[in-house]
Amino acid sequence: MVLYAGGSQATIEETGSTNRPGLRVTFDHGGHATVEQRNGQIDQVKLPSGLCSQFMRDLKEVGRLATIPAHHCMKSVSFGSRLFIEFEGDKSPDLSCPGQPEPHTDALQKDAQQILAAAREAARIQQRNIITVRPPYSPKS
Repeated sequence: MVLYAGGSQATIEETGSTNRPGLRVTFDHGGHATVEQRNGQIDQVKLPSGLCSQFMRDLKEVGRLATIPAHHCMKSVSFGSRLFIEFEGDKSPDLSCPGQPEPHTDALQKDAQQILAAAREAARIQQRNIITVRPPYSPKS
């Protein structure tokens, strides 16, 4: 992986699901980022530096990622995804469940979602929506 030199780097990974491709974004304070798609495509993009700096500040407020309590929620087996953050050799538990109980963790999760959205836009990653169409009902005779 190639990334611009810009100090400490954080990584956000959304594992994806059957209807949403996974994404891994590694970035620094300045917004220099590497976006890796599940299909192997890698893009170098520029993210909003203010958003990246805010994420880094919230990351410091949280402290060690491995000590964040796991927060569980109901997820579809085929449509659920997971969200992880890595920083300086430390990795968070799954942060994909809404409403994290600790305010700093909740802020970090929201920042991560905004960075993923900005990375998708910067890398021009199109969202795929899978729509299931059921055949018309036909009663059995």
